[in-house]
Amino acid sequence: MEVGSFLIGLGIFALFVFVAFLKQFLVNVGAEEIAVMEKRFIGGTLDGERVFASGNQVGLRAEYLEPGLHFVPWPFVRVVSKPKFLQIAADELGIVEATDGASLPPGRIFADDPASDRHNHFQDPTAFLQHGGIRGKQLRFLTNGTFKVHPDVFRVTKIKKTYVPEGKIGVITANDGAPLNAGQLLGKSVPDHDSFQRAELFLKNGGQKGPQIDFLRPGSYNINTEIFVVEIRDAVAISENEIGIVDARDGVQIGRDEVVAATPDNHNHFQDGQAFLNNGGKRGPQENILTPGTYYINPYLFAVSKRKQTVVNQGQVAVLISNIGKDPVEFVSQEPIDDKMPARHVVPKGFRGIQREVLGPGAYNINPLAYAAIIIPTATRSVDWSAESNKQSASNSFDPFQVVSYDGFPMQVEVRCQYRVLPENAPYVVQKIGSINELETNVIHPQIDGVFRAQVSRSPAISYQQNRAEEQKAAEEAVRKDLAKYRVEVVSVMITNIHLPEALMKTTQQKNLAEQEKSMFDAKKDAEQRRIEFEKTKAEADAQLAIITAETGIKVAQHEARQNEERARGEASRVRMIAEADATRTQQMGDAEASIIRAKGEAQAKAYRDQVDALTAQGVASVEIVKSIAGAGLKITPEIQVSSGSGGGDQGLVQVLLADLLRSGRPQLPPPPSPKI
Repeated sequence: MEVGSFLIGLGIFALFVFVAFLKQFLVNVGAEEIAVMEKRFIGGTLDGERVFASGNQVGLRAEYLEPGLHFVPWPFVRVVSKPKFLQIAADELGIVEATDGASLPPGRIFADDPASDRHNHFQDPTAFLQHGGIRGKQLRFLTNGTFKVHPDVFRVTKIKKTYVPEGKIGVITANDGAPLNAGQLLGKSVPDHDSFQRAELFLKNGGQKGPQIDFLRPGSYNINTEIFVVEIRDAVAISENEIGIVDARDGVQIGRDEVVAATPDNHNHFQDGQAFLNNGGKRGPQENILTPGTYYINPYLFAVSKRKQTVVNQGQVAVLISNIGKDPVEFVSQEPIDDKMPARHVVPKGFRGIQREVLGPGAYNINPLAYAAIIIPTATRSVDWSAESNKQSASNSFDPFQVVSYDGFPMQVEVRCQYRVLPENAPYVVQKIGSINELETNVIHPQIDGVFRAQVSRSPAISYQQNRAEEQKAAEEAVRKDLAKYRVEVVSVMITNIHLPEALMKTTQQKNLAEQEKSMFDAKKDAEQRRIEFEKTKAEADAQLAIITAETGIKVAQHEARQNEERARGEASRVRMIAEADATRTQQMGDAEASIIRAKGEAQAKAYRDQVDALTAQGVASVEIVKSIAGAGLKITPEIQVSSGSGGGDQGLVQVLLADLLRSGRPQLPPPPSPKI
């Protein structure tokens, strides 16, 4: 019984030993593992500088066991470790460093990949070594995926993929490649490197070490950042109302007489640096500019500064001074140039100098290095010499003029000058003066100062104030004549205020007050005189009706008197005819009767002649008129009016008599004797 138990125990032990022994020969490699092996005994030695054994060599093996059950000739070969598969995430890269292989060529930092695809993404280390794989950091890398990589032959470091956001660029510095030429700032662009994602082709095609002229645009890239250092920079964003001034840091040397370099074509707004250099681009500030937009420009090659657009408002023009173009000596200006002025020419387009054509209102993309834009107002502009305007710190205001009059009184004169520059004259204003500020400060101000000082010095203080309008007109004419030389049109020159000394002002005020009082008295006197004349005129107007009525009665009486006279003549004629008829009957009786009638007629005629002699013919007519007026019951006002007219004293007596007759009634004159038939 004891023997049987012993045998069973021995069998179990032997089985256990056998299983343990068998386990040394059979190796199970998991589904996500590899097995790293080492040959310990009996075999050849490693070649040269080799680290890992291959074939029959003793040492840590380069090959490994795939997942599954494998027979291992133990104890000659053993499994050292079972590392997991290498996992590279979607946003990662695996940077590979080979610990075995051929030596790097002198001067190289990263190893080429002569084995190419034979090592199957570094999953076949034996093929890598057999086909010339080079020890060191590899140019090739692993992208996202799962890889069976021998961790001792290939050390893999995980890095993030390169991501360039929108509005950014990635500028590259290569840590390996051919050296730059003398004076060369950036490594030249080489083909087929696929945005630096194929480093081996970059080096194979002549890529140079250092900052690169090529760069990365927004996107995601598989770039070995051990070889290519990527720096994220902002893209050039030019906003509305802005421009971009470009300064090239590499290229052909700019000429000594050039202010800005003529920019070549076909560089895609400075986004293709190699094309810029290939087409003869020059180092320095460029003539071409960037307009509003977003540009992917290599900051290693181009520096971009932002400026405001040139804005010309309503009532303004911009005069351009060109720093580029043909030499102005080729253009002979037709405009006379004052010897005292700088010899600057107003030239047509294409020449350096002051451009004849001006820019009207609007926004312009003008390179301020190539063209200096001087804004000239064309609307009417005022310059004030006033204490009030000077308090406001206006750029076109000055202190009032402090002057001394002819009679030695200090005075303060405030003046306003209004002027304008026509658009076509703006270039010539710039030619002669430079700017509106210089025009007002260096021309208008001293000229008007001199004009008014000269005027005041020739005139007493009070006279200058009293003759203000004439002095202002004379000053305006003088200033207009002076500024015409600068092609400036004077609109007006006004004396806005004159400040006299207080003592002189007090004396003047007293004098003016006295004159005003005298004027007031004269005005009152004139008013009273006009009132008297008004009352007289009013009385005459009130009497007009009676006068008109009386004049009408007089005219009627005159007509009646003439009628009576005609009747008398007719009656006399009739009597004469009767008398002649009677005379034919009887001579005697006729003679006698004729004698009687003649005597009576002569007597009556004599009576009329006596009346005429006493009253004149006009008086007799007036008597008859008065008779008619009295018979009609009319009354004439005034009742008595005597005037000394051209008729002399007799006329006055007749008028008195007529007035008396009107008062006493119709006169009782003896009727003329009736003729007897």
